[in-house]
Amino acid sequence: MPNDKLLIGFLGADWWGSDARALASEFRRDGHLLVERHYEDHFPTRWRSTPLRLLRRCCRGLMSADYNRAIRELLNVEALDFLLVFKGMLLEHATLQEFLAQRIPAYCVYPDVSFVDHGKNIWSCLPLYDCVFTTKSFHVEDQRVQQAAKTLKLVNHGFDPEVHRPVALRDDILKCYAADVSFVGVHSPKKEAILDALVQQIPNLRLRIWGTNWEKASSRLRKMWEGRGAYGDEVAAVYVASKINLGLLSEAGGGTAAGDRTTARTWQIPACKAFMLHEDTPEVRKAFEADREIGVFSDPNDLVSKVRYYLDHGPERESIAEQGYRRSMAGPYSYRATAQEVIAFHRDQMRATVSA
Repeated sequence: MPNDKLLIGFLGADWWGSDARALASEFRRDGHLLVERHYEDHFPTRWRSTPLRLLRRCCRGLMSADYNRAIRELLNVEALDFLLVFKGMLLEHATLQEFLAQRIPAYCVYPDVSFVDHGKNIWSCLPLYDCVFTTKSFHVEDQRVQQAAKTLKLVNHGFDPEVHRPVALRDDILKCYAADVSFVGVHSPKKEAILDALVQQIPNLRLRIWGTNWEKASSRLRKMWEGRGAYGDEVAAVYVASKINLGLLSEAGGGTAAGDRTTARTWQIPACKAFMLHEDTPEVRKAFEADREIGVFSDPNDLVSKVRYYLDHGPERESIAEQGYRRSMAGPYSYRATAQEVIAFHRDQMRATVSA
């Protein structure tokens, strides 16, 4: 039987716990080969001090040019089947055009709310991709996005089975990460408003916040911020050590009329066998059974009520976490499903090209 495994040029991140790395791992598990170019090798995203951030801003053009030179090296890989871009913030329009000129198919997996909030490159490149695989259902409904993209397909976020999994915590580790309620994610005004309402109504609540930009929040919430994000194995520890993990969704971004309906946390928290209390949306209810596999809340007042209830009902909370974990393992909830969608689309395109 001939070997049908593919050679994929892959542009994305490679840090432990990143969605891009999770997707790349699923291609490898299926036997495909990846030639990768990681943007963080050229553009450091986690510099914290003001001088380093200023340096990064001043050198962004040089860093981006260096990254695009590294991407163009893939043009010399004659056996390359296609180029797959995860998000593509630093990928330049002219670089992507070179791949199309050599008839190398190019696809994008896009995980964020907005195509325009992360610089000009993403929207500029959108019309060049043979297909954009978006994790946001409202993109598929957006006429402007539909007109910009050649083909638009909806896929899910997912969990990484190497990262998002049940972990056994030693007592001192459990104490280190323990919380009544935790939230892991970047700051936004909507999320701040929800959490602020929660702590105002339950003042003795042990809330812990992990993520970036929470220095912008109220002084009340800043006291509950860990001062940093949580990544990789630490995320699994946070989820397992917290009685309740919140699934808060991002609001609408630039150029969008809607906000998230699910997010990466939707899939990653239950995969850790941890209890999730998620904003109630039709999409999350399609993935998990409310009140049996996850908890849901409809507004800040409902959140307060549900937090009080589930803190007082530990056995029920643990049962829901167990059922959510079982659904995660039974359903196509890792990034494997997305990887398979990309491969299937590519094979269909190649068959159509041959028969044309």
